Amino acid sequence: MTRTCAALIALCSVLSACGTIPPAPIDRYYRLEPTPVAFPAKVLPGRIALQTLRADGLYAERPVVFSEEANLHQLRQYRYHLWLYEPSQMVQDHLIASLGGALDLVAGSKAKWRLDGRILRFERVLGGRNGMAAATLELSLSTGGKTVLVKTYRADRAAEDDSFPAFVVAMERALASIYTEFLRDLDAAGLAAPKQG
Repeated sequence: MTRTCAALIALCSVLSACGTIPPAPIDRYYRLEPTPVAFPAKVLPGRIALQTLRADGLYAERPVVFSEEANLHQLRQYRYHLWLYEPSQMVQDHLIASLGGALDLVAGSKAKWRLDGRILRFERVLGGRNGMAAATLELSLSTGGKTVLVKTYRADRAAEDDSFPAFVVAMERALASIYTEFLRDLDAAGLAAPKQG
């Protein structure tokens, strides 16, 4: 009887120790807020149909992708930090909302102009003090089946601190930089109708 009691006491001790398992991590979701890009005037006449951006591999999935500055060849995904939508849809929405003052962009409908794009890089880079957001987009503008501009745009922006919200803000700034460069290229291409007078 004594051995049985001792075994039961030992078993209870083991089971009570198992009760201290830490809670499972919570999924955290992030979205991009519009980053209005100021530009002197509309750089294209008419409506532009923005197609859903293409993305491949890890960039097509919702988990936040990251790399380390010391080894940029290796990409990984966070398990509990996710974008609210797939990056292709989220960046498309962000582009439309951010360029509303400079371009008449609409999602996917027929229009005089067609804008296609592909996400080539969309990640958090760890290194330095706070890390940074790295974005690369390939944008292609066409009209009447003829491509008038195609270019790869890249921007990296440092985060204010090492938190995920700071990374998301840095990503918004990186994308805004890309949009601004794209508008400059459109303006330089002289695609807008000449002013009368």
